[in-house]
Amino acid sequence: MILEGVKILDMTQFISGSRCTQILADMGAEVVKVEPPLGDALRMIFNLLPGAERNYSVFNRNKLGIALDWRRREGQDIVRRLAGKSDFFVHNLIPGTLESQRLGYGDLKDIKPDIIYLAISGFGSSGTNPRRAALDIIAQATSGQLWNDLDSLSPPSNYWGDLMTGAYAAMACLLALIHRIKTGQGQFIDISMQDVLYFNNYRAMVDRAMDPIVEQVEQLLGRKPKDVLNSADRMPFYGFFRSKDGKVAIVALTPRQWKDLSETVGRPELVTDARFSNLIGQIHNHAAAVALIEEWTSQHTSEEIISALESRRIPCGTAYSSEQVNRDENLGKRRMFAKVHHEVLGDIDVPGIPFQFSETQGTVRLPAPGLGEHNRLILGQWLGLSEEEIEGLYRLKVLV
Repeated sequence: MILEGVKILDMTQFISGSRCTQILADMGAEVVKVEPPLGDALRMIFNLLPGAERNYSVFNRNKLGIALDWRRREGQDIVRRLAGKSDFFVHNLIPGTLESQRLGYGDLKDIKPDIIYLAISGFGSSGTNPRRAALDIIAQATSGQLWNDLDSLSPPSNYWGDLMTGAYAAMACLLALIHRIKTGQGQFIDISMQDVLYFNNYRAMVDRAMDPIVEQVEQLLGRKPKDVLNSADRMPFYGFFRSKDGKVAIVALTPRQWKDLSETVGRPELVTDARFSNLIGQIHNHAAAVALIEEWTSQHTSEEIISALESRRIPCGTAYSSEQVNRDENLGKRRMFAKVHHEVLGDIDVPGIPFQFSETQGTVRLPAPGLGEHNRLILGQWLGLSEEEIEGLYRLKVLV
């Protein structure tokens, strides 16, 4: 596998950092997850429900686990020694937390000059308030991702802040590794959840880029540019349409796609109707066009609609529920449904790996480690500690 031989010390909590190191572990890196005596906060939450610890393997599979009290001098010494054997050190604690324990980048760089030290936080290690705490919902809110839901107090339906930040962090690690291969230099990587989500906030970016000409565009379209594809007013060429058993997404942006869609729904006159003959007309008369299309879609099942549209090469897709997507045939053929075997919990369903390499494919090998499961293995193999020394650390309650 691509990252075989790469060693990572993982001091992450919850999802964002764990997703980062999970991606790297899937591709062959040897990841040691360092947990405090009570465990990762995510593990503690899952443990409140019998058997729910199965979920811990979604983000912490393929890792070895050690549990120690890194706030004690002896625990800090172990972390530093493990860092000295590592290529990467990854954490997502509040900036300043590890620095106060002599486990910051400067401390570990003195031990391992070429170490790559990645820190994830809500707002970055520099800025107006680096020590400001954040979880996913805070990152989504402060990046403008929820601007169009101001009338709703419902939390986000998915943890995009955590998941996307984890993926960007993994990408940053690999870029830093390439730099180290070229130059021999390690470095500090500062990842902000707010930065990542703003970087992916299409609506905010369009608003900022179009600001000098927004009035002219608004006069032409009758709405702000960002509201064309992201609005409560559905567009006939891009959006969801009701079916007999749910809803489908349909995109007909090109003249060819619009012509084929009009013919498929039995309304070929839409192509020559002045109200709908081009995108600007469709925007101004969106309600009428949507009603005509939905008159057809509402009389057919999602499967029938998809079959008819795909035969004309019109982009489309059923809006799956969680139950439906977990049975999707294409995802199955792409090996996105995987399993790991846990000695106590049995087989656990976990997502597959979203990278398909022809020569160096990653693998799903291990479930998440139990709390402190690999203490002896890690301290023996990585640091060469004897059984007597390890037992001494247990007596001191540095290890759990």
